[in-house]
Amino acid sequence: MQVIEGEKDPAFVENIIRRLTDETLDAVVESDEVQHRLAPILERHWNTVNLIKERASYERGVVTFDLADTGIDGYNKFIPYYFYPETTYNVAVTQSEFRTKISVGSNPWSPRPRLHNIAEICERYGGGHAVVGAVSLKPDELETARRYAAEIIETIRFED
Repeated sequence: MQVIEGEKDPAFVENIIRRLTDETLDAVVESDEVQHRLAPILERHWNTVNLIKERASYERGVVTFDLADTGIDGYNKFIPYYFYPETTYNVAVTQSEFRTKISVGSNPWSPRPRLHNIAEICERYGGGHAVVGAVSLKPDELETARRYAAEIIETIRFED
């Protein structure tokens, strides 16, 4: 539940956990206390969904998008696969106050097999992980991130 994951008030989290021992999940989620916190999370989520839909492009097995100018530094990694179920990989650039990030992921439902080790590719730029990976750079290294992202995209694209 996103409300708990991002919550900074331990008393709220403890209360939710206690309530879940006596109440259904639906009842807890529908409570004013949870809805008050959930509404802005859902608003940000749907804003992000729409931005990804607008900005994403697909070519030869890879969905790409750049959110660096949006203030969005994190998103649900499955959104690109919803819009492009035929894709095998996705590469995104985001930026925050503390980093510029290239996120590289692979579609768990891809109709094609994953042919690349994302960890090895991202390690060239300081990142890692075999199925999903990321490269973190300094906040002022946006152009470097975009260059690296373009190189990664070319590495993982399928031949025509």
